[in-house]
Amino acid sequence: MDNQVITTPVEQEETIDYKALALRLWAKRKYIIKVGAAFVVLGLLAALIQKPVYEASCTFVPLSTSSKASSSSLSSLAAMAGINLGDMSAGESLSPLIYPQLLKNVEFNKELMRVPLHFEDYDEPVSLYDLATDRKYRKFSFESVLKAVKKYTIGLPGVILTAIRGEQPDVVIPGSGEDAEGEGGKISAFTNDEYKVYKALSKMISLTVEKKDGYLTLYAKSGEALVAAELCRGALNLMQKYIADFKQTQAKDNLAYLQARSKETRAEYLAKQMELAQYTDANRGAHTATSQTRIQQLSSEYDLAFALYTEVSKQLLQAELKVKNDTPVLSAVKPVDVPMQKMNSRSKTLMVWVFFGIIVSCGSVFGFDWLRTQGLKWPKKWE
Repeated sequence: MDNQVITTPVEQEETIDYKALALRLWAKRKYIIKVGAAFVVLGLLAALIQKPVYEASCTFVPLSTSSKASSSSLSSLAAMAGINLGDMSAGESLSPLIYPQLLKNVEFNKELMRVPLHFEDYDEPVSLYDLATDRKYRKFSFESVLKAVKKYTIGLPGVILTAIRGEQPDVVIPGSGEDAEGEGGKISAFTNDEYKVYKALSKMISLTVEKKDGYLTLYAKSGEALVAAELCRGALNLMQKYIADFKQTQAKDNLAYLQARSKETRAEYLAKQMELAQYTDANRGAHTATSQTRIQQLSSEYDLAFALYTEVSKQLLQAELKVKNDTPVLSAVKPVDVPMQKMNSRSKTLMVWVFFGIIVSCGSVFGFDWLRTQGLKWPKKWE
């Protein structure tokens, strides 16, 4: 039987005919030029009305002290005496991951939006809150016209809904000062005007954490270089203040705790001292093994109580010094400076629009061709 070679047809892979695509684009070159020219015009308009954005930054590291070695020896010594001192080093350092949460703190933002800033249009320093709420700082500009047009065109449904619902009243918190504070601290709230400024401020301030190297970078954006630098500096100063207050609170709580423990250990030390003295006086001249053993036990208890009292006294002294310590808690590695270059560029904006116009014009050619293959007669004059 002759060997027969059976062959099967090889399926040819579908390949893209780039030459055909290029020819199709060349055939529709007039359409592509028209669409591209429209995007160039839009890009020029966007570049001309584009406001400059400056970004100031500051890199800093949180300073922290650690007394874990001394506190660990004290804790083990206290455990032998049946006293639980807990973790007295708590509050010594604050994780860098916590710092970004400050930017969401209501009281922090209330103070930050009232930091005076030097704008070019005004002779006196003006805060962001006053700039947004005081009518005397409202000036006519092309940007304000665009905002008004956007508000009453695209944002018209929102304006209607707001008018129907009415403006939400400000939150009133009963009590003030200590009366408004509870176990979880003071309750804070924005007014309607403050919340509007906060939403704008949240887009101007940001903080990044470099977990590996342990440093943080604070950024502030504004349309003016000096304002961006002043806003960054104001945020850094406020952050310094809030972290320092937090550490002071922790230090004061630790001091109060150690003062109470110091009284307890001192009373225990004096009691053991008196018990040893009384037993020694009562058994003077006795040479029995029982009396000698008892004296050794009382001496050991006295030594332990004295050592514990001494260590707590040292910790108490450190806690008192820490409360009075006014050392900065943040160390600026790269201080705030006035930025010299803008973040955004008109040429970059124009290039983005041109690139987008090329993508849209070429993509629409193939898109319209595909619609015709599906049996649609749209666009009508499309060939």
